[in-house]
Amino acid sequence: MIYRSQVFRVLVLAVFMTCSATMLSQQALVLDSLSLEPIPYANLEYGTNQGSVSNQDGIIFTPKDFKDYKLSHVGYQTRKLTATQLKDTLYLKALAYNLDEVVLHNFNAKDSILKAFENIPKNFLSQPFNQEGIFRYSLKKDGKGVEMIETDFLSYKASLEEETKTKISEVKKTEKYEPLNLLSGVAEFLNIMDPSIKNAPVLEKLKTMNFSYAGRIENDEEEIYKIDISGEEEKDSANGHIFLNKNQLAIKEIKVEYLRNELPELTRKEPNYTTRVASFIKFNTDKNSKQFLSYAEITNDKTALFKNDSIYHFEMKGKIAFNKLIQGKNVKKFKSNYNSKKAFNKTVAKFKQKQQWTNSEMLPMTTEELEILKDIYGN
Repeated sequence: MIYRSQVFRVLVLAVFMTCSATMLSQQALVLDSLSLEPIPYANLEYGTNQGSVSNQDGIIFTPKDFKDYKLSHVGYQTRKLTATQLKDTLYLKALAYNLDEVVLHNFNAKDSILKAFENIPKNFLSQPFNQEGIFRYSLKKDGKGVEMIETDFLSYKASLEEETKTKISEVKKTEKYEPLNLLSGVAEFLNIMDPSIKNAPVLEKLKTMNFSYAGRIENDEEEIYKIDISGEEEKDSANGHIFLNKNQLAIKEIKVEYLRNELPELTRKEPNYTTRVASFIKFNTDKNSKQFLSYAEITNDKTALFKNDSIYHFEMKGKIAFNKLIQGKNVKKFKSNYNSKKAFNKTVAKFKQKQQWTNSEMLPMTTEELEILKDIYGN
C-alpha cells in the first residue's frame, strides 16, 4: 500500500501544477509483479517508432488511441497489450539471472565490452533521422530546489559519427538561479551521452574500467549478458553495469556512477569540485534492428565555495526522453537554433513559453521534481 500512497501524492501535487484530469487519465503505474515495487525506465512502444518511458516512480504515459502496445524492460518479461489492457496499474514479471559456470570461466567481460564498442557503427542507425523529445534540467542547493528548465525539441542526426543538432520549439522555466550558469544545452547533453559519435565521451572513461560477468537472462527471445562495472583509483571509484545483447554484442543499457573518494580543500583558485557523476542510458531499435538513443540521464553533484566564504552542495540533473523516431523522406535537416556558447539557462528565455510543465506525455514528473517546483514556488 505504501507505493499506491506515493502515487496518490504525486497525483495530488500534479493537480497543484495545473495538470488536467484528462492528462492524468493517460498515465499508468508499472510495478514488479512480486515485490510490487515501481519499475523505472520501462518502455511502452506503440504506433510507428513511438513510445514512452516510465519515470523513477514507475509512472508512464499511456495514450489510448493505438491498437497494440509492447511493454518491456531489461530484466523483465515483455508484455504485448491491447488498448483495453492498458489499466491504471501494469505488472511485469522479473526474469531470473543464470550465472552459468561455463560462461563465468570462459567469458572475457572486458573483451566483450570493447567489442561491443567496436560494433556500434554496425549496430546503430547510420542514415539521417529526427527524434521528437523532451529535455528537463533541475538544480538543487543543499537539498532544496532552486531552478528547473524543460524544453520540447526536435533532434537531427545526419550520420553515425556526426553530432546531433536540436531545434527547440517551446520552453518552460523557473527564474534563473543567478549564481550558477548551465553551460550545456540539450544538444550538448545529447552529444555527451551519445556513444555513436566519434571519440564519444561516454565511452572513453568506460574503456579504463574493470568489467566482470554478472549473469545471463533471456528476454523476448533474446539472450542478454549483464556486465558489472568497477573501478578504483587513488581519488576516484566507479560502479555500475552494462547490458549486452549476446548475439550482436549490442549495448542495450549503460548505468555507471563515478565517485570522488578524496575531497580536496576548496580555495579561491579551486572554488568547486565534482563529488559524483551518475549516468544512465537506454537504447531502442527500429524495425531493422538498428539502435538509437531512447533515454538518457546524468546527475552531477558539486560542492562550491562562494565569495562570502559560504560552501554549498549542488545537485544538477539533466534527462532526455524521446517519444518518436522519424526516418526516410520525412527527415528534416537543420542546425541547432540556439547559441551553445551562451549559458543555456539564459538563452532559452527567447523561446515560446509553455503554459504548464509536462506531466503526461513523454516524461511524467517524478515526486522529486514536483518537490523541486514546490520549493521554488513556495507552496
